[in-house]
Amino acid sequence: MVRSVIKGIAATSLIGAAFFSGFNSQALLGRKEDPLRTTPLLLATRLSEATRPASAKAGSSDLSPIDTYHSVLEKIISEYGTPPTEPKALGKWRDRLRYAGIEGMLLAIGDRYTEYWDPEEFKRNMEDTQGRFFGIGARLDVTTDKKYPMIIEPIENSPAWRAKLKPGDAITSVDGKSALLSDQQHLDDVIKRIKGEEGTKVKLTIRRGTEVKDYVFVRAQVNSPVIDSWMQDEAAKIGYIRLDLFSEEADTQFGIALERLQRQGMKALIFDLRNNPGGMLHVAQDLASRFLPGGPVTWLKEKNGQMRSLDVNTSLRRGPLAAGKIPTVVLVNGGSASASEIVSGAVQDGGAGFLVGTRTFGKGLVQTIIPLQEGEGAVKITTQRYYTRNKRDINTFRDESGAVTKLGGVKPDMVLTETDKDIEAQWNALRDKPFDRKAAAKFSPQVAKGIELLKARMAGKPWPKSEKDLPDKPEKSETVSAKPKDAVGPYSKPTHEPKLTE
Repeated sequence: MVRSVIKGIAATSLIGAAFFSGFNSQALLGRKEDPLRTTPLLLATRLSEATRPASAKAGSSDLSPIDTYHSVLEKIISEYGTPPTEPKALGKWRDRLRYAGIEGMLLAIGDRYTEYWDPEEFKRNMEDTQGRFFGIGARLDVTTDKKYPMIIEPIENSPAWRAKLKPGDAITSVDGKSALLSDQQHLDDVIKRIKGEEGTKVKLTIRRGTEVKDYVFVRAQVNSPVIDSWMQDEAAKIGYIRLDLFSEEADTQFGIALERLQRQGMKALIFDLRNNPGGMLHVAQDLASRFLPGGPVTWLKEKNGQMRSLDVNTSLRRGPLAAGKIPTVVLVNGGSASASEIVSGAVQDGGAGFLVGTRTFGKGLVQTIIPLQEGEGAVKITTQRYYTRNKRDINTFRDESGAVTKLGGVKPDMVLTETDKDIEAQWNALRDKPFDRKAAAKFSPQVAKGIELLKARMAGKPWPKSEKDLPDKPEKSETVSAKPKDAVGPYSKPTHEPKLTE
């Protein structure tokens, strides 16, 4: 059965269109020849003549590129003098050789977003988009002294929730191995050890104040919450919704949060897309449909140059948001990418809200994820471009080194940068008061500006004049802040890789 990264089951070998970023690889260019290296290379080439199949010797066709690749790989595996001796390490070494060959081939394309996912990366990215995984179910940050992973919030009905773990609990070991964070062991490494197969056990040593206790968990399927919400200003009835990722369940969770805030009398909304790297395209389409009365959400440009629109989902085109009855400020920054840019661009183009923050990442390319045979991972290939509701091209162009040659992204209506000091204050507040979900937002100048603008809007004043079409002012570079990570979910470390699956 072939599963679509986009949604459900695909009838073809494709897993679906996706907006995922790649890692920047560096080619070895301009290296001078070393005669001491060239001589053994020539000798090896001559010796290889004796091992070539008859069909590939003089008078016959040469080896195909694929046959050449396999031939070289086999020779390295059989002839290399100092491979790992331990069987498991030897297997990993051989896998790395195979993967490096594939990555080198994709590097020749010159597209930083076209890449190969090994089986582990493929599995991890599928967990991201589906929002389901196996583990204990807890959001993690690090302790105030940055030495150990710390529980931010147990996910409801998860093993961690049933064990009554609390915000502020520190994880000091996993299965008897220290969880002390260092240059050799990052938060992501500890998270990988906490995750595992369904039904298997994992032992965590938890420190709560001066008390230290061991907990044994049976790993279970956990549905990752990607939405957090609360009434940010009780007096003015200004609600706040933060979306971490456009996973399969994101629109449903957004709807639940919106209804809850409306029952509390919400009159205005801050929608936080900062540091959201993207997710699934159809989810972005659905979520944007909650803000727009109709028309396109985004445009896709096919390989043949034809443009087609993804329009507002009429079944979701309802309620006070789409009717313009709830003034909305959308927060964005350099970590807002792909699906976040689809939604924020649609809201801005449609006049459905006011954007505050800094220019978004700028990824207007579409990738198609093609799974290989079982256990061999997948290849992700750029196949399309996308444009905003008003057909703006927001793609940032970069050279081979990753340097920006043409600035893209969605520029907010009001540019407001948060400094490193601002972000550190937010994290310190969250670590000092892990029970207070509003703690970090209280130290955010962007959230404060959103509240100010919404109060003015509710008082009958118009939005300020948009800065989106004005020339950029010289600014200090913004630090994209990391978010709390999910111990068993898609978040492990702040990679900020743009992604969006259809």
